[in-house]
Amino acid sequence: MTTVAAPPVHRRWRAAPVIGLAGVALWGIGLLVDPRQAYASWLAALAAGLSIALGALLLVAIAAISGARWFDPLRRFALDVAGTLPLFGLLFLALLPGLGVLYPWVHTRNLPNAAWLNRPWFIARAAFYFAVWIGIASTLRRWAGAARTGAAGPIAPPSPRERALAAAALPPLGLTLTFAAFDWLMSLDPRWSSTVFGLYWFAGGFLAALAVVTLAAVNFGSDRLPAAQGYALGALMLTFAVFWAYIAYSQYFIIWIADVPAEVAWYVPRVRGGWGIVALVVLAGQLALPLLVLLFYAAKRSARAMAVIAVWLLVVHYLDTYWLVLPAIHPDAPHPHWLDLSAVAAVAGCAGAWIGWLGRRGPRTDRMRHAPA
Repeated sequence: MTTVAAPPVHRRWRAAPVIGLAGVALWGIGLLVDPRQAYASWLAALAAGLSIALGALLLVAIAAISGARWFDPLRRFALDVAGTLPLFGLLFLALLPGLGVLYPWVHTRNLPNAAWLNRPWFIARAAFYFAVWIGIASTLRRWAGAARTGAAGPIAPPSPRERALAAAALPPLGLTLTFAAFDWLMSLDPRWSSTVFGLYWFAGGFLAALAVVTLAAVNFGSDRLPAAQGYALGALMLTFAVFWAYIAYSQYFIIWIADVPAEVAWYVPRVRGGWGIVALVVLAGQLALPLLVLLFYAAKRSARAMAVIAVWLLVVHYLDTYWLVLPAIHPDAPHPHWLDLSAVAAVAGCAGAWIGWLGRRGPRTDRMRHAPA
């Protein structure tokens, strides 16, 4: 067993507030110039970032239930990432004035699912989702902060009540995440439906959350990751890269076999022309590269290789979410816009600043790292 002093997590996020404020300001200007593009860009960035926060929360819960001791040194950081959920609730409010711009069901009458897709019920469900997520995340953060082993001791493993809450939280987390994906992403085309769409969004977000936690582990240590941490993170990233690809293939294959016009219509713009190229890039980036690199044990131990894979997966996850959202307003081909970058800067910068703030106010005992060698 080794104990390594870790630098304060919040120091990594010093530039985040400036980036976030600049992104918000630019997006606000773009909202006046091109509202449709601004809201679509914001939704893509928001959905990508929110999925990472939810993925981190699920990772904490799964690690607590499974007794993954290798995760203990990274648990506080993962909880800080999950602690950004109140921020994402605030960022979601920016979408509400643009519901009529993004979602055709707002102005469409006599829809078969009109009882579900209407503005008041949509907002009420969103409030419920965030209440569940924030309640679980804040409780786990509070209990984890109270269960320290002393000012100079190692990070304590999850307590029995933390494990009990984690186990109880998984069903509501899974259900609310699924219905949020239905509401915010799938309903961009109200004619289309897929029962595994929420699982698809979860798989990509969980993979990206693993990438964020991996970057934290890399920054904590030297050129090589501890064996248990490196192998576990690499194996999990490889597993969920394959799982994401399996869900993506299953959804596409079933819809292609059924050949129902209302279902195929969602895929038609996304697999042709420029969007088809984006789909191939996402498939290669989120499956082929992790598969080629993370199969090797040496890559899992290399901090540099793991950092490169982690950054790459974060970029591809955003591109995947972009592919889900932007064809709703640009079905012919991708039209990269400066508002895309401003929305990413706003969401990522604000989230980074929030994580830094949580790191500064977190328990001082989390400054020590305790991991199996």
